[in-house]
Amino acid sequence: MLKSLRLLSVSLFLILFSSSLFAQWVAQTSNTTNRVLNMKAVSANTVWAAIRGGGEILKTTDGGTTWTKYTITTPVGLYMYGVEAFDANTAWVTGTVQGSADAYIFKTTDGGTTWTQQFNSPTGFGDGVRFFDANNGIYWGDPEPYPSKYWELYTTTNGGTNWTRVPKANIPDADSVNGEYGAAAGICVVGNNVWFTAYSAVAGTPNRIFKSTNRGLNWTVSQYTPVGGTSSSNYVAFKNATHGVGVSTDGTTARTTDGGTTWTTASVSGAVMRYVVNITGTGRYIAIGNAGASWITYDDGANWSVLTTPLNTNTLYAITQYDGMVWAGGNTGTILKWGGSPLPVEFTAFTSSVTGNSVTLKWTTASETNNRGFEVERKGEDGQFVLRGFIEGAGTSVNTQNYAFTDADVTAGKYTYRIKQMDFDGRYAYSDEIEVDVTTPAEFELAQNYPNPFNPSTAIKYSIKFDGPVSLRVYDNLGTQVAELVNEHQKSGTYTVNFDASGLSSGVYFYSITSPGFNATKKLTILK
Repeated sequence: MLKSLRLLSVSLFLILFSSSLFAQWVAQTSNTTNRVLNMKAVSANTVWAAIRGGGEILKTTDGGTTWTKYTITTPVGLYMYGVEAFDANTAWVTGTVQGSADAYIFKTTDGGTTWTQQFNSPTGFGDGVRFFDANNGIYWGDPEPYPSKYWELYTTTNGGTNWTRVPKANIPDADSVNGEYGAAAGICVVGNNVWFTAYSAVAGTPNRIFKSTNRGLNWTVSQYTPVGGTSSSNYVAFKNATHGVGVSTDGTTARTTDGGTTWTTASVSGAVMRYVVNITGTGRYIAIGNAGASWITYDDGANWSVLTTPLNTNTLYAITQYDGMVWAGGNTGTILKWGGSPLPVEFTAFTSSVTGNSVTLKWTTASETNNRGFEVERKGEDGQFVLRGFIEGAGTSVNTQNYAFTDADVTAGKYTYRIKQMDFDGRYAYSDEIEVDVTTPAEFELAQNYPNPFNPSTAIKYSIKFDGPVSLRVYDNLGTQVAELVNEHQKSGTYTVNFDASGLSSGVYFYSITSPGFNATKKLTILK
C-alpha cells in the first residue's frame, strides 16, 4: 500500500505494490443466534455489537475472527437497540425490556466485563445513544409516554453519569396522529451535527429527519415522501455537515446537499434498504437490507449498484465501518465483513508537488485490472477527509498509465491527502495518508531513514535549499553502488523516497546525497 510521507514543497514516492481490494462479504462466526441490531467499529480490529435478545453485547478485537459475548442480566429480557464506543474498553448500550416500554443505558469501562446502569426511563423505548467525546453525549427514544408528541431526548456532559432532558420547546412535535416512532439506531453524528430519523406505520406518510447543529440542544425537522407511497422506516448517513444520503425499506433513496433541509428522492427497484453507512467522508455509501441484500453508491447516492453477499444470508439490520473496513449484522446472529481476495493495481510512482497555492499529485500504474478510477481526498480542519476530485481509471490494462490531479485552492499550511483506487465491482484500495507542508526549507538536510533497521522498505527524507541537480544513491560497505534512487534536476523543497531493499541481503549500507553545495552520507541497516 502507499506509505505515509511527510512533505514540504515537493515530495517523491517510489514503490511497487499490490493494493488490497475488498471484493465481497465474508461470513463470520458471531457467538449468538439473536438479531444483531446495531454495531460500532472503533478500529480495524475492535467492533462492538448490540443484540436484540438476552441482554447480549458482542465485541471483537481481532477484526471479527472471534466474537466475545457479554450479558446484562438485570433487568431480565433486555433487547439492545444501540451501542456506542470509543475503544476496546469504553462503551455504552441502550436497551429496552422485551414487551414493555422500559428503557435503560448501561456503560462499561473494562471492555464489557461489568456494566453500570446510568439511566432508566420506565415508560420509554430507547432508540440509541451517541457521544461526541468522552463526556458529551445524547440519548434518544420514542415520544414518551405514547401518544405524547414529546420526543425523549437527553444530553449528558459527564460521560453519562447524569442526563438532562431537552426541553419540549426545543424539539418539533412528533406526529402522534399517524403514530410516529424513532428508527432504532437511526442516528448520525458529524462534528456537532446530529440527525435522527422517524417514520409512521401509515402508508404514504412522509419520512421525517430531525436535525440539531448544537449537539442536541435545539432541533429542526425536514421530510421526504416515499416514492412508492407505502409506509417505510428510513435511515440517513452523512459524509460531512452538508452532504448526506437517506434510504428506506420501500426502496426510496434520498440525497441532500444542504445538511438535510431539502431532499431529492429516487427509487431502487425491489430494494428493501434498512440501514446505510458512509465510507469515511467520501461519496461512497453502503446500504443493507432484506435477505442479505446490499448496495453501494460512489456518487453520493445518485447511482446504486448491487453488492454480492453469501447465499442464504439473513436480513441485515446493522452496519458499521472503520477506514473503509465494513461489518454488517442481522437475523440469527449473522455477521458479515466486507473483504475478499486482492486484485493487483501496480503503482510504479507517486509524486506530490506544491506551486503557489496549488498541490499537484501525479501517479503511474504499470498494470490495472477492472479499475474504475481514483478518488483524491484531503483532510479538513475538522479532521474529516473530503473528496477533492475523481480521476477515471483505464479499466483493464497491461500498459503504463499516467495520472495527475491538481488541488488548486490550497492556502499556506499543512494538508493531508490520500488516494482511493476503486474497481467496477465495488472493490477498492485505501492508501495511507500523505502530509503536505508548503513551507520552503531553509537549509540542506539528509535525514535518517525510517524505520531503521528495516525489512524490506524504508523512507529516506531530504531537503534541498536551492534548485539544482540531485543524486541519491545507496552503497554497500565495500563502496559498490547497489541502488540509484534519484538522479534528476529538482526544485527547492523536501522530498521523501521509499527505498525497497527486498533484493538485498541483510547488513549495513550507506546512502549518499549530492547536490551543488551539499554532500551528505548516512548509514542504514537491513535486517531480515
